[in-house]
Amino acid sequence: MTLSEKILRWIVLVGVFALPFICLIVATSLFFPFITGKNFMFRIIVEAITFAWLALALINPVYRPRRNWIFGAFLVFIVIMAIADAQGVNPFKSFWSNFERMDGWITIAHLFLYTVVAASVINAEKLWRRLFEISIGVSIFVDLLGFLQILGVAALGEGGISGLGARIDATFGNPIYLAVYMLFHIFLATLLIYQSGKEQWQTWQRAVLPAALVVGLLWSVSQGTSASAIAIILYLVGVVVVGALMFTRRANVLMLVIVLNTIALLFTGTRGTTFGLVGGTVLGGLIYMFLAPQAKAARKYILAGIAILIVAAGGLWLARDTAAVRSVGFLDRLVAISPTETTVAARFMNVGIAWQGIKQRPILGWGQEEYAVVFDKYYDPRMYPDEQWFDRVHDIVFDWWVAGGTLGILSYLGLLGAYLWVLWRSKGFDLAEKSILTGLLAGYFIHNLTVFDNITSYILFGTVLAYIAWRSNDADQTKPLLYPSISSAAAPVALCGAILLALGTVWLVNANAYFQNKAILAGLAQEPGGLSENLADFQQALSYGAFGEQEAREQVVQVATELAGAQGVSTSTQAQFFTLAGEQMLQQEKEAPLDARFPLFLGTMLDSYGDYTDAQQQLQIAHELSPSKQTILFELGLNAEARGDTAGALNYFSQAYNLEPDYLQARIYYATAAIGAGDDSIADQLLAPIIASGQAADPRIASAYGARNEFSKIITIWQAALKADPTNTQNYFTLAAAYYAAGNTQQAIVELKAAEAADPSATTKAEQAIQSIQSGTAKVQ
Repeated sequence: MTLSEKILRWIVLVGVFALPFICLIVATSLFFPFITGKNFMFRIIVEAITFAWLALALINPVYRPRRNWIFGAFLVFIVIMAIADAQGVNPFKSFWSNFERMDGWITIAHLFLYTVVAASVINAEKLWRRLFEISIGVSIFVDLLGFLQILGVAALGEGGISGLGARIDATFGNPIYLAVYMLFHIFLATLLIYQSGKEQWQTWQRAVLPAALVVGLLWSVSQGTSASAIAIILYLVGVVVVGALMFTRRANVLMLVIVLNTIALLFTGTRGTTFGLVGGTVLGGLIYMFLAPQAKAARKYILAGIAILIVAAGGLWLARDTAAVRSVGFLDRLVAISPTETTVAARFMNVGIAWQGIKQRPILGWGQEEYAVVFDKYYDPRMYPDEQWFDRVHDIVFDWWVAGGTLGILSYLGLLGAYLWVLWRSKGFDLAEKSILTGLLAGYFIHNLTVFDNITSYILFGTVLAYIAWRSNDADQTKPLLYPSISSAAAPVALCGAILLALGTVWLVNANAYFQNKAILAGLAQEPGGLSENLADFQQALSYGAFGEQEAREQVVQVATELAGAQGVSTSTQAQFFTLAGEQMLQQEKEAPLDARFPLFLGTMLDSYGDYTDAQQQLQIAHELSPSKQTILFELGLNAEARGDTAGALNYFSQAYNLEPDYLQARIYYATAAIGAGDDSIADQLLAPIIASGQAADPRIASAYGARNEFSKIITIWQAALKADPTNTQNYFTLAAAYYAAGNTQQAIVELKAAEAADPSATTKAEQAIQSIQSGTAKVQ
């Protein structure tokens, strides 16, 4: 082996073995810190190892890819998706994605390259096991970081309160990403337990893992967390336990890993992944039990495990209303599952929306990253309690079906089929290994029926694909693909060429996007030079022309909207932001003419600057693109009110209400508009069902009736609200104001005294109001 060949091989191996550490990256200096840092690093590493591998394969045929159904199916998948993206509604976004997701065709193409490179260069079982061990070792640190979040030592990425009710996310920023990460490692640890048998750990391994965990604690504390003494002690006890187990069989530590990973998975509160773990484990166990002739001894353990799961599920359901269950976040989420529960209902409605999009473009779909367009066009008004801008179906089958049409979903399922075909036909795996890896795929698939992939699940899936492909090829002695080799004398040239091509590709693919990302974050930060410097940052971000342009434009228009009503901001600064935001959003509309998000944002900004006519035009465009979305109709109604078009406002709010009468905000908007239009019959009809519950006691209702001097209406509504909730202090003040405006100062004082009794902290405010009433200086608001 020449020196050039050794260098190239080491470049590939170092890159592949570095990938398990990507999950630890939280790039706080970047926009979307939990996403972008990991993805940039993945792309850079894959680009580097790909060119190194190409040079290596030219030098030595041993490293050339071999024919395998997995590679073929994967290649078909990415080719079909490339065609689907090219004919989609926004090819640029479908290819490059955005900073929030960093998915798109570019990512699955990188994943394909990684899979082929790993399967071609990691050509020994020992290397694969070391890769899995390193990844599992990283997962232990991630486990403990998640446990520190429960203890309140480390902050939750999504915010929220620590404790047993927390949904941990470690370094992932989203519990669902952490959950599938743990799912993979549970099955990988199970595979290694089976493969390792009674093997002992090597001397160097006994020191590395405990030392890494200590370093992990120091790192987590350095991130600005305040570690309590109890938390540190518990963490160090865990290090000691792991260290002690390192002197026993490998299987003992791996079983501890399974326990820790399972606990971490449960505390993510991700129900689909929990079901995936159970389903994959049961399926793998049943396969082994029925197909292994020697499984008599294992059969009783498998059946006992299934029985325990059934009993545990039944016991959890019976105890669903107890404080013990409700106080533990993941248990509470499990027992709350029902078709009417908000999250579950939203999943079903998203599938319905996706199906409408599939029927419109059934062959090649809409392109990746374009579900948002389908979501807007076929928006279900019943989704008002949820996120208004879904960009994923949260179901992997329908996500790929929307993105790539029927050809796309068939090619994706074909890739999963190739996984199973190669695994079960290969002589390289015994039945236990086949059962474990089949259970892993089943668990992963079940997980993805309720969520979607991210870069860490992609990497783990690609790694398992590469492992199955390599081991099947190795067992079947598949010959490498043939193409010309170069002489050993030309190896240094190949090495230099690979380095130069890798550097050039890394720069071309990532540099502009990276700098654009930094500039967006700078534009949102408090700059020493003030808003003029923020404006320059945004202009710089927009100059790169990378795939973050949409997000840069969205941030500009949102900042411009906020500045419209801000105090202490010069007119010239407002005008500069207004001009930049307007120009950029119009350009974005041209590039993505089917997306309702952009005309809505632009219309809202124009409204904030008093340009109601142009705002109406933009909001109408948004409404045409998403005719069933109430939030757009609300903006149109408010715009009509600002233009003095009372009848138009009433019409828009009426449409919003009639789309889904259970939507309280739509009812309040409609009632407010009816009051303003003097249509008391509609207002009374709308408010009557919600007066007794106190829901009618909304400031907009009070303002509308106050404008007409209908204080008796306010008094009736707010009296009912206080009867429903006597602890609501603000309602006492509103009722007092209504009495005072109606000329009943004595009763106004009575209500303010009642506010003091209900909330002693309101005494000062109430006494000041009483003094104003008694002195005659109180103002009706």
